[in-house]
Order: sequence, then C-alpha cells, then structure tokens
Amino acid sequence: MTFPEWYSKNIRRLFFDMHLPDWTQAGQSAGDQHALRGIATRFEPEQLIREFDRARINAVVVFAKCQFGNFYYNTQIGHKHVGLGDQDFLGEMIHHAHRHNIRVIAYYSNMWDTEAARLHPDWMAEEADGRYSYNRWPTMSLLSPYRDLVHAHLTELTTHYEIDGLWSDILSDLPSFDRYSRAAFEGKYGQPMPRSVGEAGWLNLIRWQQDMLYDYLEGCYKVVKSIRPEVAYIVNFYGTPYAASSQGLSFKHQTLSDMGSTEGYTEWQGLIFPGFAARYMRSAKLGGPFEILTGRFVHTWDFTVRPLAQMRFEAFSVVANGGAVSIDDEPYQDGRLEPVVYDHIENIYSEIERREPALLGAEPLRYAALYVSQKARELDEILNPVKAPASSMMLDSKFNATDTDLLPAWMGLYKALTESHIPVEIVDDRPESFATLSRYKVIYLSNILTLSTAEIEALRTYVANGGAIIATGATSLYDEQGNRLANFDLADLFGVDYVRRGTFTFPYLQFHDSPLTEGAVRRPLPHYTALWEVKPNVANVGVAATRRNPLIETSGETYYHNNQPPPDVDTGEPVVVYRTYGKGRVVYAAASPESNYARLGHEPYRRLIANMVTWAAGTLPPVRAEGLLNTEIVTNQLGGDLIVHLVTGFPQRAVRFGYHRSSDTIEEIITLHNVRLTIPSTTTAVYRVPSGESLPITRAENAATITIPTVEDWETLRLVGSFG
Repeated sequence: MTFPEWYSKNIRRLFFDMHLPDWTQAGQSAGDQHALRGIATRFEPEQLIREFDRARINAVVVFAKCQFGNFYYNTQIGHKHVGLGDQDFLGEMIHHAHRHNIRVIAYYSNMWDTEAARLHPDWMAEEADGRYSYNRWPTMSLLSPYRDLVHAHLTELTTHYEIDGLWSDILSDLPSFDRYSRAAFEGKYGQPMPRSVGEAGWLNLIRWQQDMLYDYLEGCYKVVKSIRPEVAYIVNFYGTPYAASSQGLSFKHQTLSDMGSTEGYTEWQGLIFPGFAARYMRSAKLGGPFEILTGRFVHTWDFTVRPLAQMRFEAFSVVANGGAVSIDDEPYQDGRLEPVVYDHIENIYSEIERREPALLGAEPLRYAALYVSQKARELDEILNPVKAPASSMMLDSKFNATDTDLLPAWMGLYKALTESHIPVEIVDDRPESFATLSRYKVIYLSNILTLSTAEIEALRTYVANGGAIIATGATSLYDEQGNRLANFDLADLFGVDYVRRGTFTFPYLQFHDSPLTEGAVRRPLPHYTALWEVKPNVANVGVAATRRNPLIETSGETYYHNNQPPPDVDTGEPVVVYRTYGKGRVVYAAASPESNYARLGHEPYRRLIANMVTWAAGTLPPVRAEGLLNTEIVTNQLGGDLIVHLVTGFPQRAVRFGYHRSSDTIEEIITLHNVRLTIPSTTTAVYRVPSGESLPITRAENAATITIPTVEDWETLRLVGSFG
C-alpha cells in the first residue's frame, strides 16, 4: 500500500494537548459560572507556529473539539470556547503552519463530550449498575443519535478547514450498558447483555463491541474521506495490550486508521515502553506509518517538565524503531507556552533531523517475532481476573491460579530479548500478519491459549519448512470459547502431551546440560505459580530442565520460614524440552519464564529465554554486544546496509513505599567508552551517523568486530554491505 509522503517523512511531531473548560457554560467541571479566569484568552497562532518551527516540528495536532465538547474554530453547530472571542484558532493555526510547511492534524474527542451530555443526557453511556457513565468527562453512547451529531461535526470541519489529518480519540471507554447498546446486543444474541466479566456471554460482548466500534469508525472514516480524501484519518490506539480487550480497540480497527498512533508514556508503563509500543504499532499497521506519543511531563499533564535526558531517550527509542515521535505538550490555561519545553524539543528534533537519511525508508531486521493474539487477550480477560496484591513486601507465589498471565508474559519476553540485544518484532493472529511468518527465523508463542485451525496449519508448515517456534505454558490448550482441551493442539510439534496443571504453587526448575542452558546456573530456579505437567510423545525430545517440587505446599498452617519453601528432590519430569521437526526446530516450556522474568527480573530467566531463541533460530543475531543491559540495540536494513542504533538510558534508583513506586527517571546522559560490537563479516566499512567518521574493522576467521570509542545516549552506525 502506498501512503502520502508526509505520513512517513514528517516524523518530528507535537501533540498540542488542551482540554479547556469553558466556565461560562453549565456543567463544565463545576467551575465558576461567571468568569473565564483567563482560559483560552491569549492564544497567538503566528507566534506559536514560529516557536514550533524553531523547535524543528513538522507536524502538529491542534484541537478542533476537546473532551469538554468545546470547539476551537468558528463552528455553526457546536459550542465554540467563549475565551476565544472572535478568534478562529484552528483556522489561523492551519494558515500559519502551512506557511512553514508544518502539517496540521485536527483533534476530535469521540466518547467524552461534556456539552453533548448536558444537552442530551439520554444519549449518555451507562455503567453496569445503571448509572450514567461519568469518568472525568461524561461518556456518550456510540449507538445513540450522538453518532449523527459526530458526523455533522466531521462534515463541518473537513468542509471548511484544510486539515492534513484528523486524530480520533476516546474510543476505549467501553463497555456501555445504555438502552441503545442493550437493544442491539439483545437483538443479535437473544439474551441480555452480561454485566460483569464473570457472567456467561462476556466473550460475546467483547466480540460484539469489536463489530460495533468498527461500524462507528467506518462511518466517521467515510464522512472525512468523502469530503477530503487526502486527509489522514488517525485512530488513537489507546493502551496497546495494557487495555482490557473489553475496553474497545483491537488490531481489527487499524484498517480504518491511515497511520498507527498510540500513547507511549513511560510514567504509565516504564522506560521499556516506547520501544515496545513502536514495534507493536508497526505490527498493527503491517509495516505502514505510525507514531508514538511521548510526554514532556514527569507525571502526565501535571505542568512539570521532564528531564531533557529522558525526553531524548524516549524519542530516540521511537524513531530508531521506525516511528514518528509526537511529544505531548500542554499550554498554560490562557494559551501561553512553557519556553523550556521547546528548547528541549529543538535539542531532540535537531538530532533526529540530522539522522533522517538513516531513518527514513529503513526496515527492521527480522530475526525473532513475538506472537500476539486478540483471541488470547480476550480469553485472558475472562480467565485471569485482576486481583489486588496480597502483600507490599513479598511477591505472591500464587498470583494467578489459572493458565493465563498474558501481559506479564509478553512484556517479560520483550524485556529479556531487548536486554539480550536479540532483534524482536511482533506478528499477530490476523491472516495478513501470520502470512509473514516465513520472514522470521523464530516465532515465540508466549502462553497463546488458543489458535485457530488456520494458525495451527500455518505454524506446522512454517516449522516443517525450516522455521522455528518456542511455545510456553498453555499455548494451544484452549478453544476460542475458553474451554480447556484434553491436549495441546500443537502437541505433535511440542513433542509432549499435556497431563495436568501442577499442584504446587511454588515449584523449581532444575537445569541440565543442553544448548538451551549454556551459561545458566545449575542451582534450582524458583518458579512463581504452578508448572504444567507434560510427558514426551516422541523419542527425539531433549530435556533442558526438569521439575523440582518444593518441600511443602505453603498454607495458613503449614509453612517454611518467612517466604517460600526450599526445593525437594528432582522429579525428573520434563519442563523445558527441545527437538527438531521437519527442517525446523521447536522448544516447549511447561512454565512461564517470561512472566517470571517480568515479575522477578532474575537473570537466569533472561539467559534461558535468550538461549532458547538463539538455539531455535540456528544462528546468532548479526550484531551483538556483551552486557550493555541499559542499551537498546536496534538493527534496521537500508538497501544492502545495516543501520544500527544504540539507545542508552541510565535511570535513577526508585523509591518504594506500600504499593507505590516512583517513576523511572533519567536525568543524566552517561558516556560509555570502548563499546565493542560483533558485526557481520561481510561488512566492508562502518560509518558513524551523522558525522561520517569511519570506524576500523577488526577481522578474524568468519568474524568481525568494531570498537566505538565513546557512546552517549544515541549512537547510529551504518554498516556498509552487511545485508543482502
């Protein structure tokens, strides 16, 4: 698919975030009904755009309608913010931005609209208990006549304003139990909507909502495109895998978004998240253009200014992984800027601009892929209800009594592989995505509970033809309705049959000599949650780890010391097995090494995961380094060359009290010295970008290395002739 050039070239973006109450209107935050108190009274569009241009910004999100339902242009059908007076803020911003070659993307709030709720309370969404939904801003039902009003807004906006894009927000405040939704659901299924995740029919509710939301977005998309086909319609894919599947959006809806977009704020999901979010959205868009929002705030929207070192790390992680970065700023209430924010943005975007020749058009090097699944997310929601931590001091060994623990598994795997400098992308369960399996050396199925017949056949063919899979936990042990099967659907690939879920909630792994355990400790490795018990079903199964039960099962009356019981004798029963299948390789772990690594951060799990991947792949990654755990190494292809990015951040130590933990913060840019990389032996020259400085290559038999004298927070190298 081809896209307008600016979708992928304008990668230095600003999200000008401003939900501004109009306190002359009833119902807007219960503010003073008699005075604006300066809100929206001092916007100077020409000056704003000059500052954006100075900061090297080349695309900006400007508000058309905010979550209060206030408009920022001369609307004839909505409520324009009174503080603007006669000013057509959006129109003037477009005029001045286009003079500076800055693209303008108009912001539109969908489900949250205070003004619409005030005028039409019967259009509001409802909570499960029947109350009107009022999560900060009142929520509107997408099946009510509000939908027609949205279409009228979009028609007015795209008819009268030369916007370059429309950013469609707040599409994840679901489910809603309003009368319109209840009638539609009952009309399809012939039964009332379930009100909680534990009720029968919740899977139907999730999947029905997927279709309802698709229909809503398709209607909005068609309105915009019928008037201005060139306008980019952009859906905020809120939450990525962190949002519950019942909240709304999935990869299914990406066909209605001209570019991918999601919020990648590190105060929400940690410093690892911008890179993960970038790879997740690249998969969502099947390689098409995407952006990741990062923030200027220490804690989202609190008018602090994040340290420059941290803003650099987050932005560089996004662009190194192929995305546009959109830094979220918020003006003060009257419309003025905080100047230091734009000093920081200029510093960051100048650095990105200098490296754009090595960024634009680059493709990820495909080595390993994490397999994600909407079906598995849906089952995880019904099988793995969230429960509060039992203790603020000690990790609960039975944090999940069911077969699924999906989000920690995915994030633990990503953490382990990036720290091990193993290239990892994402594929998913859409046919057009899993059709790309053959582009990867190894596919990692981390507790993917259910697989369709088409997925199973594709995986079998992929391995038989020389690919490799790693599967863990209850992968393929469930049908699509959440019923546990008698055996794994992929038992023939795994080389083991399912017996039962183990009875001990705190067992141990005992590693044995094998290619999967090289360099790993031989002492017993604790495993938080029960293991799966399996038995071999073919002869050619190697055993890398066996199960050691604990001395006892801890209870209220029977316990050992203060925390967990020690290991008892080795049962000899397999936990981690490996084998060949056709021309390919298979690893199966009757364990959750990824979620254990996410929860514990314990090195043996990272080593096990890395060893499983490299053995399954049959070859090491082309660019390697020892140590450097705080450095993300991103390897991309550009023509016949490899572009290698080293993005480094050293956070301060966190403070914990009770269940609270201070956010990860990076304040210093630390210089690393004499960083040694192993590179492909075919490389003919290595240049630093953007300086062009040449680095000498040291060659040995079938190997080549380079030493980088100094590495700061972003090092970019061009390895000439390394690919192809």
